[in-house]
Amino acid sequence: MIDFLYRTPSGSQNYIVVCLFFILLIGPSILKGQSRIGQWLQRLDSIRNERLESGKPVFTPFISPSYAPETELMLTAGGLYSFKTNPRDSALERSSLPFSLGISTNGSIIGSLRSNIYGPGSSWRSNGEIWFRDMPDHYWGVGYQNAVDREQSDSITGYHRTFWRVRQAVSFHLGKQFFTGPLIDFNQTVATDISPVMEKDPTIQQQGTDNRNMGLGIVLAYDSRDFGENAYRGMFLNFTLLHYEKILGADNRYTSLEIDYRGYLPLGRERRTLAWQVRARDTFAEVPWPELTMVGSPFDLRGYYWGRFRDQFGVFGLAEYRHMFQRKHPNEDGNRQSAHGFVCWIGAGTVAPGVGKISYWLPNAGIGYRLEIQPRMNLRLDFGIGKGSSSFYVNFAEAF
Repeated sequence: MIDFLYRTPSGSQNYIVVCLFFILLIGPSILKGQSRIGQWLQRLDSIRNERLESGKPVFTPFISPSYAPETELMLTAGGLYSFKTNPRDSALERSSLPFSLGISTNGSIIGSLRSNIYGPGSSWRSNGEIWFRDMPDHYWGVGYQNAVDREQSDSITGYHRTFWRVRQAVSFHLGKQFFTGPLIDFNQTVATDISPVMEKDPTIQQQGTDNRNMGLGIVLAYDSRDFGENAYRGMFLNFTLLHYEKILGADNRYTSLEIDYRGYLPLGRERRTLAWQVRARDTFAEVPWPELTMVGSPFDLRGYYWGRFRDQFGVFGLAEYRHMFQRKHPNEDGNRQSAHGFVCWIGAGTVAPGVGKISYWLPNAGIGYRLEIQPRMNLRLDFGIGKGSSSFYVNFAEAF
């Protein structure tokens, strides 16, 4: 999934960012009302709709600016490529490959590619992600107390992070909406230019600043969702077990277990949904500091600095209301469905040394805007608020 996050800028920067997003995201809708440009955009929509209906591949590009203390001013370009593994199967869900590459004024480079591929007849599915990050970052240490007590600064928490990950799962249909299959995860984090405080951190001294991890595992899932990328109804329950081993070429030996439960309930009129998620992850043995369980990211408690809260165990819960608008007047195809919508959510989460050692909860709430760029596939803009922090995100697809 494409992601870049930034804490809400202040002053004139705030107005600049808002105006840029308005021009890039809302502008095309306004331009449709203009003569030649409007006709050209409507022609593109007709071509896209024809390709979608016939099961052909469709590509939607995007380019957008952002601002963050972590990246300063960043320009990110990418797109959403969707297709069907069997174009003649009208019931088959479209596969998607969203990707992006961002470059910022402070030298940060962030790239990502996510894959959600559905095999013919829904007999199998493949879900994966590829990440690359080369950027200034911050490390507060392990546990809630370090995250709260340590002040964020280059001399205390600062370091430079180079990170990559390749994670891929292939699941096969067992019948009655059950799926299972193997999972691989290769990743590496290299920390350089570390601060004096980080250098003295006991976890860093024990595990070092260069960690490579290679794991094999298994996925077992129950999935009754009507559409995986943006469900209106159904349930998703997923168990993931991963074991990282030195004989695979890794620097560490440990195990992780994750449980992910999601529910979707339609409310009243079409495209109004109550969605919720509860996810927990526990780790065992000597887990390297970059791979500890974390909460506070573009995909869970939106509003916290990604990586500030980390420990052996983590859990969070979210409830989100999703609302897509209806057109006042139908378009030329007789469709009243608008491409615009909004969401709002509340939630809480925590990290701890173990399941029975939870001593605090981090609150979370937020609101977001949705722009449907392909059927049931949205570009999302989210503003999340946490305890003493807030962040603004731009992503493809829903958080869950």
